[in-house]
Amino acid sequence: MEKRKKREPIKVMVVDDHEVVREGVVRILERQGGITVVALARTGEEAMDKIRLFEPEVVTVDIELPGINGIELIRRIKSEYPDIEAVALTVYDDEEFAKQAIKAGAIGYVIKDAAQEELVQAVRAAAAGESLVSTSVARKLLREIKEPPKARRYKAEDFEGLSERELDVLKLMAKGLDNRQIAGQLFISELTVKVHIRNIFRKLGVGDRTKAVIYAIDKGLA
Repeated sequence: MEKRKKREPIKVMVVDDHEVVREGVVRILERQGGITVVALARTGEEAMDKIRLFEPEVVTVDIELPGINGIELIRRIKSEYPDIEAVALTVYDDEEFAKQAIKAGAIGYVIKDAAQEELVQAVRAAAAGESLVSTSVARKLLREIKEPPKARRYKAEDFEGLSERELDVLKLMAKGLDNRQIAGQLFISELTVKVHIRNIFRKLGVGDRTKAVIYAIDKGLA
């Protein structure tokens, strides 16, 4: 799939077995501008067929689907179409579902009851290759993996290969700073921050910001 030109609208497919939800998501996304919904699907099987036809850049996926569930659908999408990003859109405000979705390859996890702006932000972030997880779920994830400092110590071997500057960037990412804020803290350009983040992903063997942050916190870096 060719990369989207910057001025072209983000092509989205919405997968949900409830018609009212599908229509609601379409209204929320398309009234923002810069986003177009190219396809709708009720099941995972239908979604996989339509991906081939419509080539969306981002797919919003309900976790609870008939037949292939949302987690498995995300896994299949990322396996067959690694350039397409998946955002889990669900009623489950639960860290276990979030972890499963992220492990399957989701770049975002949004609660249906969250503010509409959060869904739009998640889709735009996904199209840019960045992660967005609903705040309530993110807090639960961090609370679950974070242990008292004395019980969890940072080990250099867990971050072998990362330069000092990359470690600095990762620490600030784990504190929730965005690229602009990191650039300001370290007195470097945003472009340089992006280069460091790409190197961090490659060296840690992770595919997105959320997984890098979870890894860093789990290993006691932040």
